[in-house]
Order: sequence, then structure tokens, then C-alpha cells
Amino acid sequence: MREKRSSQRIVVVANGVLQCRDQRFPCHVENISRSGALVGVQDEACELARQEQGCVLSLPQGMGLLAVDLPALVVHSGFGLVGLRFSGLDEAREKYLAEIVGKAAQEEALADGYCSRLYTRLGINADEGH
Repeated sequence: MREKRSSQRIVVVANGVLQCRDQRFPCHVENISRSGALVGVQDEACELARQEQGCVLSLPQGMGLLAVDLPALVVHSGFGLVGLRFSGLDEAREKYLAEIVGKAAQEEALADGYCSRLYTRLGINADEGH
């Protein structure tokens, strides 16, 4: 089954922290777009994440800078994965997110789109035509 997406998912490998219900859980970003992200978490965090619940994805900037907090809503969770839809981003966070997505897209293009083709074959990435 193919999903319709408002923004193209870009495969990215990044560590972060998912803050959910006043608890912080280490996570890794599987893929990201300007509208949301799919993050891998331990089962404990996945059980706490409930659909339409607010949370925050914190991503490090590197070079000694503070992490950037991206407010989001949980759109699905299960099997160690949490799907997020970003909400309430201010201009600075929008810019940061655009930079992450742009850099990841360049890296994916250099990898000849291998990851996108794999996701398409698995039926979990329906970005054609976007």
C-alpha cells in the first residue's frame, strides 16, 4: 500500500532525543522531510508515544552548539518507530530543518538514490512526482 506525502522523505542518519510526556529518550532519525520525521526508539518510548500527542525532537547542531528542538505531533508509533509531524516551527527552526533536509538530499543524490529506490520497492516511500 502506498502512502501519499506532502513532502519527500529523505533518508538521513542522525542521533537525537525524543522528549515525550516529560521524559527524554535517545533516538535515531530514519528519514526526515520538511513536514515530519520517522525516528527509531526503544520500545519503552514507543509505548509512551500516543497519536496526536505533542512531543519534541531535539537534534544536535554539532560544533559545540545547542541542540535544536523541533516541536511535533505523534502520527503513529509501533515496532520501535515513531512517526512525527512537525508543528509550530518558528522561522529559525524552519530554516534549520530546511538545511538538514537539503544536506540529506544532496548526500542521497550522491549515493545515487539507492535508499529511496529501496524504500519504494518496500512500499514505504511514495515520493514520486513530488
